[in-house]
Amino acid sequence: MLVQMIQELWRILNEMGGVPDDWGDPHFQHHQGYYESVPLSTDNFTPFSSTGEEDKVVCCVDGGNNCIYRSPIDSLHLIRIYFNLFKGRTRSKNVKPLNAFLTVKQGYESIECRIRPIESYMPISETEFILNKEDLGDGNGENAGRIIRTYLEWDTMSHVVEKHLDEGDILVKDGVLQTSVEGEKEHSDRLYGLVEKHNINLVGVAKSCSLKTTMGHPLISAVRFIGDGLEEDLWYYHPLAINKNPDHKGDMAIVKYHPRSEYVFRTEFYEGVDMDKKEVLGHLANQAKDPLFLGYPYGLVDADMKARVTDEETRHLRRAGTDRMRKEVSYRIKALDAHDRLSNL
Repeated sequence: MLVQMIQELWRILNEMGGVPDDWGDPHFQHHQGYYESVPLSTDNFTPFSSTGEEDKVVCCVDGGNNCIYRSPIDSLHLIRIYFNLFKGRTRSKNVKPLNAFLTVKQGYESIECRIRPIESYMPISETEFILNKEDLGDGNGENAGRIIRTYLEWDTMSHVVEKHLDEGDILVKDGVLQTSVEGEKEHSDRLYGLVEKHNINLVGVAKSCSLKTTMGHPLISAVRFIGDGLEEDLWYYHPLAINKNPDHKGDMAIVKYHPRSEYVFRTEFYEGVDMDKKEVLGHLANQAKDPLFLGYPYGLVDADMKARVTDEETRHLRRAGTDRMRKEVSYRIKALDAHDRLSNL
C-alpha cells in the first residue's frame, strides 16, 4: 500500500510541474487602488555584493506567543520578545528575551488584556489594553495574544533605536512593514518617527510571501525563476509596485541573499529614510551564510529561535499551574479542553 501511495504521489507531483509561457505581472487583488503594479522585467534586477565590514550594528527583532489556558470567557498566554545585536557575523552584545504573561478577559463589546512582564530590564511595564471584538476577526480572544505581541514588537524596536543603535545602523523586523489591526498604528508610528530622527535603516524581511501574479502564479516563484537565468550571484528585484497604502510603509523588493540558497525573500525598505539598498543588503547577505538556513540572515534565525514559545513549554506551564488552580477556574477551562485531552491519549 505504501509503495503504491508513493508512486501515485510522484505522478501527481510530476503533473504539478511545468514552466508557464507567461508568468504575468505582480497582482495586489485585495488592495486595488493602493498599489500600482510594475510589470515583471529583467531590467528590475539589481546585483549587489556581500560585505565583510563590521562598521554597522545589525539588530533583528522577533516575538512569539502561545496560549497556556483558555475558557469560553478568558485565557492566559505567554509572550516572548527578543532582539539581538550583531556586527558582521559577531554578536556584539548578549541580550535576554522579555517574557510576559498576558491575561485576556472577554466582555460583551470589548476584550480586556493585561500584559504582566516577568522581567523588567526592558521598559515594558504592566499595561492594560482594550481590544474591540470586531478587530479580532473571530470575535473572541483567540487572536489577542498575537495582537498584543505585535504591539510589543514595535515598542521593543523603538527601545532598541533609542538605546542601542546609532546613525546608519540596521534594524530588521521579522515580517512586512504594514499595520493590519486596530491600535497597531500608534506603536508603529512611534518607531517610524524614531528611525527618521536617528537615521536608522529599517528593513522588514518576511519568511513567506502569498502574493501572486496576474496569471495566478506565486510572485516570489516567478521572480526567482526569472532570476535563475541571470549571471548575478546576489540580486534584488525592485520595484514590485508603487505603494500608496497609508498603512504600509514598505518599499517592496524580492532578494536573493546567497548564491546557493533555494530561497529568496520578500524584503521591504522603510520609505521614510533614504537608505543605500545595496549597502544594507550587503550586510544582511554577510549574515546569510550559515548552513543552518543558507540564504536567510542569521540574526533573524537567532531571533526566531530565542523568541519562540513552544507547545512543550506551554504544556509544562499548564501542568505546573494545575495543582494551584482554583476550582472555578478549572471548571471554566474544562469547558473547552476535552479535545486536547483526547489528543494526548
